[in-house]
Amino acid sequence: MPSAETLRRRADLVRDQLAHPHRSRAAVRVGVTGTGETLLVLAWSAAELARERAAGVRLLRRLGVAPGMRVANTLPGALATPGSLLLGDVVEELGALDVPLGDGPPTAAWELVDRVQPDVIVVGEDARTFFAAAPAATRPWWRGILRLRTTETPVDASAPDGFAGWDRTWLAVPEATSFVAVSCSAGRFHPDERVAVEIIDGTLVVTPLDLGAPLPQYATDLRPRLLPGACPCGEPGPAMELA
Repeated sequence: MPSAETLRRRADLVRDQLAHPHRSRAAVRVGVTGTGETLLVLAWSAAELARERAAGVRLLRRLGVAPGMRVANTLPGALATPGSLLLGDVVEELGALDVPLGDGPPTAAWELVDRVQPDVIVVGEDARTFFAAAPAATRPWWRGILRLRTTETPVDASAPDGFAGWDRTWLAVPEATSFVAVSCSAGRFHPDERVAVEIIDGTLVVTPLDLGAPLPQYATDLRPRLLPGACPCGEPGPAMELA
């Protein structure tokens, strides 16, 4: 097991980027996280992007998303990662219909939602404004909410009155992989089968696989607890709990 001193951290990635500014020229997709001096350009080769798509497909399938379903999202696209651009790749690879709701007024987004009737709506870490704008209506076609979480701060748990579907959270660490884990019916996070997770000095360390050789262990800012024994949801494998 690596020591805390040998782990890769965001500051290491920013420093490497400044030392090798042209390394991303072979990339087929780029994104960014952070701003100013902490801005980090994320770049994927074709193989890395294929790995991310495959991980996203596994995550959505675990939630029951299948070909022919409609998946809407309020995530930013293009240079935001993970964002609607990457999610759109995943949804299309699944054979489902991608419905980006854009960044316009929530009222306009709900007009599209009620016209298209998506099975799943993906939202960011604070969806209060979006959900507060939902017109009062019964929506029997609405099966689930998937909330994106990237930080230690818990996601907002608001939902429109009358929503009765499943509500899960997708955990992403953009610097390493956009698809780390997804929550279960017991509220615990189950890592993707192709992501190795460790807790070192209380910090979550992730290593995405499937790239010929594992990437160096990346130390996140998340401080979860690995839970012993089987998860009450019945899903096999390790489970984590975040505050």
